[in-house]
Amino acid sequence: MVEAGGVEGVAALPGVLERLPADRRIVAVLRGEQVDMRDIPSPPRQPAKLKAAAGYLLEDELAEAVDELHIAISTGAEGVRAYAISKPLMRSWADAFAEAGVTLAEMSVDYALIGGSSGVCVIAANRDRIIAARGGAGFAAELPLAEIVAPAFLAAAGEAAIVSYGAHEHLGRWATAPVERRPLAHEADLVSLFGANLGGKDGRVNFLSGEFSPKRTYTVELGAWRRPAALAAGLASGLVLLGGASGLRDWRVAERYETTAEILHKSAFPTFEGGDIRGHVRGLLASGAKTAGFLDMTARLTAGLEAHEGVSIERIRFDAGRGQYTFSIKSASDAGIEAFRTGLAAFGVE
Repeated sequence: MVEAGGVEGVAALPGVLERLPADRRIVAVLRGEQVDMRDIPSPPRQPAKLKAAAGYLLEDELAEAVDELHIAISTGAEGVRAYAISKPLMRSWADAFAEAGVTLAEMSVDYALIGGSSGVCVIAANRDRIIAARGGAGFAAELPLAEIVAPAFLAAAGEAAIVSYGAHEHLGRWATAPVERRPLAHEADLVSLFGANLGGKDGRVNFLSGEFSPKRTYTVELGAWRRPAALAAGLASGLVLLGGASGLRDWRVAERYETTAEILHKSAFPTFEGGDIRGHVRGLLASGAKTAGFLDMTARLTAGLEAHEGVSIERIRFDAGRGQYTFSIKSASDAGIEAFRTGLAAFGVE
């Protein structure tokens, strides 16, 4: 079953996601108005040179500094394509999803997910918008602009078949060739169309790359392995409370522990206003609070971070009532994330 609807903003998504299975895969589909796309003729084989070529091409065509563009590349049977989106806009999306606690598996763009190809030109209606794709080209626009752009877009499709999803009336004005009409009665049908193309094997653009590489979120059930408070206190003293940090030979390591401890403490105790986090945590341990599980887990997590320089913690959530410790990590590569995840096993985190 496919459902579709609207929410007031990304912050409302957690309430929707609660109804979905735990193994869900969340994909964000950007509006095509936010993304520009170009074919790369004779693309270089080396990834670095390919990225540079894409940057130069888009910078020249968009008349915008490449430093302000986030560029993603797709490679498939239809060739190599470069997509560009404003970095500030991309950061705003990334921050919004992170703030809502939503972990994305992928981020693409609507006109890359409606099935256009060199042999098929697809036009889909989305309320007062038009989404269009063919071969190495695609666009999305509100109707007034689409009225201007679409006729030339269709003419450039040449002998390609034309498929309409709910845009029959408009294509009657724009197309001179026969049109295959397919229903698109509800927004859920458009979501289904996206889903069908997300399930395909051909390469498609994913904007979660580079600076915006995907973050992984893990939840550990503390109750299953929680150690005695004395052990938690011992681990915390060495790693979180930094009792021995000043004695470390490498001051950079000590500084890193200090910073990590402050971040983790702030995440778990956002209402704490004092400056002595060591005293605060010692007091909680002495009172027998349920914080021991948090400290034990944090100690293990901090130790794991020390062995993996390329991994950073993005967000931590601690639910003492449920005994759940959830953390999001970020790395420049999936391999870095998997290595960190595997390394945590050495510290008792499965």
